[in-house]
Amino acid sequence: MGHPTSVLRFPLYIILWIFAALLLILTSVRLNYTLHLPRGDPLNGGSDFFDPIVAHLLVCSLLTLGTIPFVMHWVPPIITSAASANLFELAALSVIWLLWLVGCVVSTSIWPNLSFCYQFAACRILSAMMAFAWLGWIVLVVLIVLAVLAAVQKARPARSPLMVEWAASATSSRFELPRGEVV
Repeated sequence: MGHPTSVLRFPLYIILWIFAALLLILTSVRLNYTLHLPRGDPLNGGSDFFDPIVAHLLVCSLLTLGTIPFVMHWVPPIITSAASANLFELAALSVIWLLWLVGCVVSTSIWPNLSFCYQFAACRILSAMMAFAWLGWIVLVVLIVLAVLAAVQKARPARSPLMVEWAASATSSRFELPRGEVV
C-alpha cells in the first residue's frame, strides 16, 4: 500500500469533484431562476437579476472541475518532475481554496439564516448551494494539509530537483567549518 497521504488523496479528490459538480448544478439553477423570474414572483419585485456571488461560486466549481484532472494526472502530465507536480498541486489547491473561501464567506454573510423561507424551492437551493460550498472548502483544507505533508516529506527520489539540505537525512549531510573541521 502507498503512503497514507496518497491513499487519502484519491477519495478526497473524488469527493471534491462531486461537491464541485453539485455546486455547479445548484449555482446554475439559482442563476437560471434569478435571470428568468416568473411573473408575480415576490423576489426582487419580480425583476430579473443575478447574484454576483452565485456567479463567483459557479466559476469556482468550474475551475475545480477543470483542475482536478490535471492534479490527479488523469490527463497527460505537463510537469514531469515529482517535486514540481507536488508544488503545482499545492499552488492550484491554494488558489482554489482562496476562491472557495471568498465564495463561502460572502454567501454566508448575504444569507446567514434561511430557515424562514424553506417553503420556497429557491431558498432550499440557496441553502444546499452554501452547504456544498462549505463542504467543498473543508475538503480543500484537508487536501492542502496532505499536499503540504507530501511536499515536506523527507523520502524523496535521489534526483528530485527540490532536494534541499534540510530534507536530507542526518547521515548524508556534512558541514565543513571554516578551519576544515567536519561536523
